[in-house]
Amino acid sequence: MCISNIFCTFAQNFITMTERQRVEAVIKDLKISARQFADEIGIKPSTISNMMAGRNNPSLEVMKKILQKYPRLNPEWLILGEGDMWRTEPGKQGELFDSLPPEVKARRIPAQKEEPPTVVTIPAKEITRIVVYYSDNTYEEFRNSQS
Repeated sequence: MCISNIFCTFAQNFITMTERQRVEAVIKDLKISARQFADEIGIKPSTISNMMAGRNNPSLEVMKKILQKYPRLNPEWLILGEGDMWRTEPGKQGELFDSLPPEVKARRIPAQKEEPPTVVTIPAKEITRIVVYYSDNTYEEFRNSQS
């Protein structure tokens, strides 16, 4: 249930933002130009320009560069549109298994013992004969004269 139409419209747009729109939101939130943003993350300005014009979607490489430059940016928000734009604790990296229940986190997989590789010795073999079959149903046989 909505309190006001303006808030509901904003919430729906924020939730259903595309990756491109989320990148645009980051640029706006940083209060920098698209060109400056491109320079900061190390991509060509034309890449950002094409993305903002709707011609391209951000590639995985662009998303990775954004997350490397801005570690406080929430990767779940940037990629999936879930959660807040910025992490609440500065410098805290999200853990892969943060969302698992405590009882699952507590389970540990026992470490496997590292065994030395098995050396397999293959006995030496000699070629005793070679048979070549031809398309006209004939064949030639070659024998090793040393055996």
